[in-house]
Amino acid sequence: MVMKMNIMTTVSVHDRLSHRQAHNLPVEVLSEAVRPWFGQWQESVHVRHAIEDLRYEETREAAARFLGLELIAVA
Repeated sequence: MVMKMNIMTTVSVHDRLSHRQAHNLPVEVLSEAVRPWFGQWQESVHVRHAIEDLRYEETREAAARFLGLELIAVA
């Protein structure tokens, strides 16, 4: 389940395909935290753009869905 990020400042992220996880990440570092998870697809313009789109509140939800990531708000 991908949740709206507009009130989130910290998230846990789960990669649905590889089962990787990262917990309690500030949303400001989300894209850099997951970038290594997609190393083999870095040549794909779509993947690179989606990773960058994780930085922005207005594109974060769609980017996470495209990348197969589940974002969970952390209190």
